[in-house]
Amino acid sequence: MRSMAYAVGQTVEVCLEVDLPLAQGVRFVVATFENERGDVTELNDVPAGVSECFLQKPTQTALQGRAAHPGLYELKRLRVEHLRGVTYVDPPGISFEVRSAPEVVGWRVS
Repeated sequence: MRSMAYAVGQTVEVCLEVDLPLAQGVRFVVATFENERGDVTELNDVPAGVSECFLQKPTQTALQGRAAHPGLYELKRLRVEHLRGVTYVDPPGISFEVRSAPEVVGWRVS
């Protein structure tokens, strides 16, 4: 599991590949993250022009948002809205850490 560290209020970006056929017309992706205290934050997909994900791999979906509370946030639910309705995707093991310090403190792979 990879973990990135951010400060409270800093924009968090997560890169994911949503494994749905293009014919389903993905319209909107929402990832729900929760920390150990039960604080929840949602990250939404963003256009390619404002993301680093697409520079790494064009098939990725960029999700961005902000967390209001410190803690280790783990992905709990991934919702994909498309032309035929809504699909809930088994979430991969992704987490990020939010600290109260104002600087980015690094990342780790576990």
